[in-house]
Amino acid sequence: MPTIFHETPATPRWQAWSLIAAFTLLTLALIGGSLQAWRNDGFTKTQTNGWDSFFHGAPMRALAEDLRGTPVADWLGARQRELGWLLLNDLGPRVKPGCEGWLFLGDELTVHANGNSNAMKRADIAKTVVEGLAARGTRVVITVVPDKTRIEADRLCSLRRPAVLDAGHVNWSAAMTALALPTVELEKPLQMVKDRVGAAYDRTDTHWSLDGAQAAAHAIAAHLRTQGFTPSPEVGFTLTRAPVAPRWGDLVRLAGLDQLPPHLRPAPDQVAVPQFETTASAEQVTSADALFGDDAAAQRVALVGSSYSRNAYFIDWLSQALRTDVGNLARDGGGFSHSMLDFLKQEARNDAPTPWLIWEIPERVLQEPLGADEQALSAQLQSLLRN
Repeated sequence: MPTIFHETPATPRWQAWSLIAAFTLLTLALIGGSLQAWRNDGFTKTQTNGWDSFFHGAPMRALAEDLRGTPVADWLGARQRELGWLLLNDLGPRVKPGCEGWLFLGDELTVHANGNSNAMKRADIAKTVVEGLAARGTRVVITVVPDKTRIEADRLCSLRRPAVLDAGHVNWSAAMTALALPTVELEKPLQMVKDRVGAAYDRTDTHWSLDGAQAAAHAIAAHLRTQGFTPSPEVGFTLTRAPVAPRWGDLVRLAGLDQLPPHLRPAPDQVAVPQFETTASAEQVTSADALFGDDAAAQRVALVGSSYSRNAYFIDWLSQALRTDVGNLARDGGGFSHSMLDFLKQEARNDAPTPWLIWEIPERVLQEPLGADEQALSAQLQSLLRN
């Protein structure tokens, strides 16, 4: 029988040229990234590591570190994250998917070693700060923002929130009571919002929704009034709302999907952005200097905290509820101590103490390992009290 040979079908010309083009682009990208990294620091990590631990991949990790942060690496990283979402519904290492398009921050599900001990140390630090500022004439009110994964637990689906995290919240609340520290609990107001409108946090954002932020602000303002706060100077506010429009929260950005066309991103939240205007006369409206100034007659209010105080118009809701302007020293990543440290440094430049201070703390940071700023708080407070 004659041998029959089957010819392998030729690869279409367009596929071959596409492969060549892709390989060429990747090669040029590697060369471009290498040149950029060389200009930045001369491949210091690669040179330092050399061939050490070659069989454990150390040289390649050092090279990757040198290349990371270059425009080419950033571009390739962004495209990789987008492809992971489009092909595999992968949101990256820090964003976790819940039910029906709900997104959650993975940090809220992280169990830290010695977490309860870390939280109790922070409670002791808080007592030192509160008592020290009280001796100088500043009344501090502490409020902890509950984790989104706890308030919106019914949207977690396959995600699991470790029970030890909820126990940690209970322990913190008990410590606040035992130490007689002034606190405002926000869980009940946020649960009431959830019962009324269906959610207290935005679906695609780490932070509370507009309704959640408003409820938290009203709870804090109500507590301050029970402690004797009266607005001075008093400022009125009018509120209008823009039409409802789609909005993608910070979890979409954290997943690296904010550059995709809108129809390819996770479904957005629908938000009616509020617009606040003061109704006080020009003589009544306080300036930035007055908020942190030396006017002893003014019942100035300051706020320290995290990105929760910088999102969902929380500072505006709080100012409206208190009927006075609030000086906002909160900052993104403020955690437990960063923003408070800023406040202590600013107070050292003022002759008169700020009468009222609201200290907002995200629940998820309480059990994190303590850092340098926690240690710096005590030294900065002692320096302030000596002035």
